[in-house]
Amino acid sequence: MKKTVIAALLVMTSIGLAGCWDRKEINDVAFVIGSAVDKEKDLYRSTLQIALPGNLGGAGSEGGGGGTEGSKSYYLESKTGVSLRNSNMEVQAGNSRTLSFAHRRTLLLGEDFARGGISPMLDQFARIPQNRLSFLVAVTSGPAYKILDAEAPMEQFPSEMIRELMNEYSKRPISLKYLANELLSDGVDVSLPYISLQEVEPEDLAKNKKNIQITGLALFKGDRLVGILKGQEAKMMNLALNQAPSPDIMVPGRDGKGFITVKFTENTVKLKPVIRGNNVTMYVDVLVKGSVIENNTDYTLGGGRNMGMLEDRTSKEVVTQIHSGIRLLQDQYHADILGFGRTIQQKKPKDWQRIKDHWEEIYPTVKVVVNTRIHVENIGAVDKPFGRKDKDIKK
Repeated sequence: MKKTVIAALLVMTSIGLAGCWDRKEINDVAFVIGSAVDKEKDLYRSTLQIALPGNLGGAGSEGGGGGTEGSKSYYLESKTGVSLRNSNMEVQAGNSRTLSFAHRRTLLLGEDFARGGISPMLDQFARIPQNRLSFLVAVTSGPAYKILDAEAPMEQFPSEMIRELMNEYSKRPISLKYLANELLSDGVDVSLPYISLQEVEPEDLAKNKKNIQITGLALFKGDRLVGILKGQEAKMMNLALNQAPSPDIMVPGRDGKGFITVKFTENTVKLKPVIRGNNVTMYVDVLVKGSVIENNTDYTLGGGRNMGMLEDRTSKEVVTQIHSGIRLLQDQYHADILGFGRTIQQKKPKDWQRIKDHWEEIYPTVKVVVNTRIHVENIGAVDKPFGRKDKDIKK
């Protein structure tokens, strides 16, 4: 009897060891590692970057697998359709392997597409479980598919290079999940990294190579792209967003000659609203620790007085550039990417209930006061400009 029971248990256990009925062999799967969305008239263009397993071997390796040829580790397929899902299905119709989106790194949105509104594309991402919502999102200068096929010499795929750039640019890179949450939140507008191709060699060289680079912030009002911030204004807005890992700022020399470059090794930004009736004042408190990484002025940095002057000048430069960016946000784009409204909602909910229906009119009139507390704690191994004679240095 005991032997019979044991045999029955063994038979029942073996049932759980059967193979999966819905298995998919890896040789039958096409892994999508990046995608781009563009708009062409009334059609969506979906461009997919698909890994080529046969070309993914390391240095000195001939790779593995079969059925793939060429020098690149990926190839692009691009089709149009009346919806984003329809265009993806058009790509699938011409692919001998089943598309898998579970390993997608990035989603690039073409500038023209983003100006028309990005909400219609979001449904297919949330409805299909295979679409992980952790991939990163950015807006591109011009068609997104061109960025997806750009040179990425340091990485295997352009999508991987873009992901690494976004991780360096932001403390918390914008994923699709975060993007959707911001679009559905009151009192805040979306901003995304703005990516373009930049020259990496002098113009007189024959190859004229271009590289992928984050060159600004794409500003949204609702789900529509309304403008682009570039240069120092974009850098300081990223700081005000509390997203900049370690930005730097160039401070002009005391006599207007040369610059001192200060790198912010630590930075924190806090918002504090003060409301009297419909008059709103937003205090932006910027706390920074920094290090000097270049001094090409004629002045030494030694001594407490000189350091104090450097901190004051750095503070004034930060305040000026943040104010310049905020004026553009309020007066030209009317985009509340810093989340002034959400800050009021969180810290003064009664006031928000009173003014939220008129926030679109109130936001451009908000008075912004930027307070800074900057401490430059490291000036490097020498306190005077390196390579200068003492007689040429001003103290």
